[in-house]
Amino acid sequence: MTTTLTGNERLRAAMVAANVTIEGLADHLGIDPKSVDRWLNTDRTPHARNAEAAAKYLRADAYHLWPRLGERHRSAPTAQDEVVACYPMRSTVPYGLWRSTLAGAATVIDLAVSNLLFLADAVWDLPTLLADKASAGVRVRIVTPEDPAGPVTGLGDVFPSLLTVPGLRLSTHPGLRADVMRADDDLLVTTPIDGLTPALAPVLHLRRLGPAPMVGGYLATLDHLFATATPVRPVAHLRAVAA
Repeated sequence: MTTTLTGNERLRAAMVAANVTIEGLADHLGIDPKSVDRWLNTDRTPHARNAEAAAKYLRADAYHLWPRLGERHRSAPTAQDEVVACYPMRSTVPYGLWRSTLAGAATVIDLAVSNLLFLADAVWDLPTLLADKASAGVRVRIVTPEDPAGPVTGLGDVFPSLLTVPGLRLSTHPGLRADVMRADDDLLVTTPIDGLTPALAPVLHLRRLGPAPMVGGYLATLDHLFATATPVRPVAHLRAVAA
């Protein structure tokens, strides 16, 4: 007797190819495993945000996995669709999210960072991670404040080894305020509020969805920052020469 599989065979094949279980995909997306089970075994089409996130995790195309995705949802996603999560302050962001976001990048990493000490704590192996990504062909750009506050907050103080990593574009900018971490289509944005320390400022987890406007605005800002920033070069230490 032959058993005929029903449901979404494209999704099933993508999960098998990626060696991802129902529970594993649900955990990555932060949803109930029953939802993923319904995607697999019925013709249920997920919301656009979950469909895009699942497809990225499985290294597949969302519209291939769910051909009716375009029919089910608006043709033009809104800014609200791009908000994966909103955290009231930095300490409420899942600790591993900072590193896992960077580790998942396949093409682009942009770091516009006003608080390097925080990043050093959140991503303990940042120099090694970025060096590995750069050697793998990922474009890595970092911009920090031109005049950092505090005695030890410059790039060379906090991450001195980054100054000699090939393939990294390092620069400073006088107008940098917000902390923006970009890894491909995912962004973690710390939004500054006047009179509030950065540690208490809200953090947005955003994911680009086609022409939706919010992420596009941040990406344009990043490009402007890097276009107008001053490149950082290792300082050559002079040696005294005997007369």
